[in-house]
Amino acid sequence: MATTTGNPATGTPPPAAVAGIDSHKDTLAACVIDPAGRPVEHQTFDNTPQGHRKAIGWLRRHNIVRVGIEGSGSYGRPLAVRLAAEGVQAVEVPPQMTAQTRRQQRTRQKTDQLDALAIARVTAREDDLPAPRCDEVVDDLRSLVLYRRELVQVRTAEINRLHADL
Repeated sequence: MATTTGNPATGTPPPAAVAGIDSHKDTLAACVIDPAGRPVEHQTFDNTPQGHRKAIGWLRRHNIVRVGIEGSGSYGRPLAVRLAAEGVQAVEVPPQMTAQTRRQQRTRQKTDQLDALAIARVTAREDDLPAPRCDEVVDDLRSLVLYRRELVQVRTAEINRLHADL
């Protein structure tokens, strides 16, 4: 899709826009919409620190004022934390609202790009969406749970090895 740009002669940025991000384990599908809700550009980024840097640069080029993320408590959490650190307003978009917006469209297709578009439209329409919770205690607890899972896997492997030897 074509990108809306500002005036290069005067250096003015494009008009303020909203973005929606559909987060997955490996990728982030993003869509920028203009103030009228029309899609401006779709992009897919890796869900890695390097992909987050690229996504933030892309969002800044579009003069984004608000980003809606579906899954900001799970796969989208690292990006949501990074956006907050960069001073970009991020909000959590519940999956139910995305599905409801998708049902109102002419086609009932479900793709990452269409989901990102629906997320962006919900973000532009709803003023009271919550900000992602960036709580260090939750991050610490998440790390402990992950470490415990790893220990249980190692223990199970050792039990299986000992059982096979006996």
